[in-house]
Amino acid sequence: MMSITEPIVSAIVLNYLTWEQTSHAVEDLLAQTRVQLDVVIVDNASPNDSFEQLERRFGRNDRIQVLGSEHNGGYARGNNYGACWRLDAGRRRGDRAHLRPPDYFLIVNNDVRLPDRRAVATLAAFAATHPDAGMVGPRVLTRAGFAQGPYRRPHPLICCLRYGLPIIPLAHRLWRRLWREQKSRRCFALIGACLLVPAAAFAQAGMFDEATFLGAEEYILAERLRAHGLRSYYVPTASVLHEHEVSAIRRTGGETRYLPAGVASMAYYFRRYQRAPESWIALFERLAAFYGRVFLPLRQRLPL
Repeated sequence: MMSITEPIVSAIVLNYLTWEQTSHAVEDLLAQTRVQLDVVIVDNASPNDSFEQLERRFGRNDRIQVLGSEHNGGYARGNNYGACWRLDAGRRRGDRAHLRPPDYFLIVNNDVRLPDRRAVATLAAFAATHPDAGMVGPRVLTRAGFAQGPYRRPHPLICCLRYGLPIIPLAHRLWRRLWREQKSRRCFALIGACLLVPAAAFAQAGMFDEATFLGAEEYILAERLRAHGLRSYYVPTASVLHEHEVSAIRRTGGETRYLPAGVASMAYYFRRYQRAPESWIALFERLAAFYGRVFLPLRQRLPL
């Protein structure tokens, strides 16, 4: 029996094609303890039978809602769609009256696993004691044991350096594997694979920017929350595993791309939210294309 004093957390999980992987993620979420947790699954217009499979598997579970998007609008639009549905379901009466308005949204990829059954409760408890928390995120580890995030505010010229000299981010990542933070701290942004946001703050900030398809969402949300006096916190006492093998959202089509994922979104972020000079953004895009042709094929072979 769950206590009415436990925080209400609504997890938003995007699916594209990989309904079996999404099913595993949902089962992990339902096993979380010390929170009242429900799940909104958004199928991003999968061209296979993902929606039917998920509806068949979870459609009768009162804690789960399966939604189907008319088209694949990307990470930002898919999460916003799920969050808006959940906020509306918490306000209206009728067949979903048992869904009270959420205290928090958990934005979580379908390739994230939660072996720690108290991970979500740990994040919610931290957020509850930090009124300025706009985002709270756990330690996110890959299968190889490398940490992803948290992040400083990106600068276009620093990003150029990272693409031009990829040994720098690689060395930083190896160093972070050896030294792991144990204390919670403020940061600029958290990895979007798993983050907890107060529902009211998320709505007030305008949610995610739907001008992006995939990439830079964490940075943009951080900028929007900071405009309302809210900050991001990294909480390593909670930990999740990011399998990072397939994305919850992908574009359809088989064209060859020589740009790392998210470059167009990062260019948009630098232009819209940092007012960066166009010359810097052009250099960033050129170096990203160079990295994609020369280094990315090698990078994808490394277990990082």
